[in-house]
Parts: sequence; structure tokens; C-alpha cells
Amino acid sequence: MLRRSVPWALGVGSWKLPRARVATVLGRLVYSRLKNALLPDFRRAWSKDFDASVKTLQRTLSDVQAELADLRFAHHALVVREWTATRAPLLEGLDARLSLDRIRAHVTAAVNAASVCTEPTTHAVIEHVFPADFYELVAAAIPPAELFPSRDPVKQDFHLDEHLERAPLLTQRVWRFFDEDVVAGILAPALHQRFHDAVVEHYAETAGGDFGERAAAIPHRGFAGRLHLRRPGYHLKPHLDPKRVVITGLVYFARPGDGEQFGTQLFRVKKAFTSSTMGKFYPQDEGLPVELARTVPFRANTLFAFVNSKAAHGASLPADAPLRERYAYQFYVKPRDGDLKKLLLELPADARKNWSQFLDEKQ
Repeated sequence: MLRRSVPWALGVGSWKLPRARVATVLGRLVYSRLKNALLPDFRRAWSKDFDASVKTLQRTLSDVQAELADLRFAHHALVVREWTATRAPLLEGLDARLSLDRIRAHVTAAVNAASVCTEPTTHAVIEHVFPADFYELVAAAIPPAELFPSRDPVKQDFHLDEHLERAPLLTQRVWRFFDEDVVAGILAPALHQRFHDAVVEHYAETAGGDFGERAAAIPHRGFAGRLHLRRPGYHLKPHLDPKRVVITGLVYFARPGDGEQFGTQLFRVKKAFTSSTMGKFYPQDEGLPVELARTVPFRANTLFAFVNSKAAHGASLPADAPLRERYAYQFYVKPRDGDLKKLLLELPADARKNWSQFLDEKQ
């Protein structure tokens, strides 16, 4: 068979090659035949073994992930049970401790007595904003860290309208009362009144005529209350909150030993500007320089409230910060969207152009 295929290879006729050359030619021929005959089988076998190994590895990983999820769930359940057990006495006589009249008197007096600063934007830092015993109750009812969404290890937000239902009973009762009755119903309207002139100016900057006065006259409440849990490595660059937000409030829940240097940073924007978006506005992204105006001390039972215009705010918790967990509560003060839209639609079209994105949003 081989001789018929290459008669010249053995020196037949005029085709005569050196013996070494003949060996080389024969070797290549045999290699080519073996390669064509066996390599597909080798490939199929290797692919089959590789696919089987991958599937085995995938099953193993899935089993490990399931075990880790079970362990994590069991750990979280244990933490929540221990947290609930240690705070069970706080549920006794809770109704009496949630006395709205007493809290209203204290909060209103604290806001009215606060010193208001106007640079770089209208703001106030109000210490002891809540009665001491009520503040301690609210702080004790902060849910365990295991119940905060964990998508980002350094930035976790517990949205009260979304996550409260799965919290322990103490957290549900105290924080719903705090968010809806105290902040939305008392603190937010008090801040709106205290900052009235700045609120009028805030609205007037976005539309002409008497829009500032008319918009400021709409009832304002607290919205979007949420608990912040921040860990080392967190950084929030200078920004303004969405345009519809008139006042932003932050209540600090500092714990013993927490460094005061990790409060909110307030930045002066060094050029005049108008926010170009309905969402958060980052001056530096628009080429606007900023400089640090002040850092609010991170102290327990302290409110930092500011009008959402003219200045930016941010925060930072360096990776090497000794403070491992930083808790604060944030809320917005604004009118209901429907009430503001109704007023805007009464304006001439050219006067409401700065609010066009807001008006185009569906309710």
C-alpha cells in the first residue's frame, strides 16, 4: 500500500533519494495519516472529559454557594433573635414613650431657637433636636446591620417604605412613628417655616414672577426617609440633591467613640450655576470648581439641615478610618409632586422650562 502510494520514495525509476530523506518523508506521511485518523477522536475525548469536569465544578460551586447562603441566613436569623431578645423590655409601655405632644413641643422649640447660617447656603446644625430619652429609644431601635441591603459593602441604605416590614416589631413601631409622625409631620414643616425666605429664593431661581412665594406656600412634608449605614472606603463627591427637593435633613446617630470628623461636608460652588438636571447635580462634572466650606461634627442627636441650592454637599469615610459603622437618617422636605406640578402648569410655558423634565414625568 505504501509502495504504491509513493513509488519514488524507495528509489524506483529516476526518483532516487538519500536514505535519510526517505525516512523523513515516510515519517511525515505516517504522522499525517495518524493525525487525520486519531486527532478527531482525541479532541472528542478531551472535550467530553473537559465538559464533564466543568459540570462537576459547577455543581460543586452551586452546592458551596447554597451552603454559604444557608449559613448566612442562619447567622442573620440568630443575630435578629438576639437583637430582639435584648430589646424586648423596650416594648413594655412603648405607647407612653411615643407621646407626640411632648416631642412636638421639644422639636419645634429646638428648630425655632436654632442659629441659621446663610453661607454657602442656608443651613442649621441643631444639637439635641429630640428629647434625650426619645432619641435613645430611636437609636436602640435601629435594625441590626444584617437587615440592611448588602449590594454595596460600604454603602447600605435601609429605605423605610421598602424594608421596614421585615424588621423586628420594635423597629417597625418606633421607626414608623419617627419617620411618619415626627419627621414628616413635625420636623419637616418646622424647617420649611424656619427657612422660609431661603425656600422662596430657591423656587424663584427656577421660574420668574411670584412663583417663589406661591411655591413656598404649598404645604411641605418630609419624604424618602432612609437609614444610612456607611463603612470605611465610602466616598460621596460634592453634589446637589434632585431639584424638587427643597431642604435636605440628616440626623446623626453617632455612638460612643465615633469620631466627630466624619460628619457631612458642605462645599462652596465658586461660580454661579443652575442645575441642569432633575436628578442629582454634580458641579465638578460640569466644570464648576468647589471648595470645602465646613464639615459638620458627627454628634449624637444632631440635625444638619440645609436648603438644596447654591452649595453642594458630600461625605467621606476613609478606608483607614477607626469608625467602622456610621449611622445617619436622611430625609427630604418638599411638596407633593402633584401639588407642585399643578402650580407649574399655571405658569407661561417659557417660565416653567427649567421644570420641563419634572412635568414630563408620569405620576
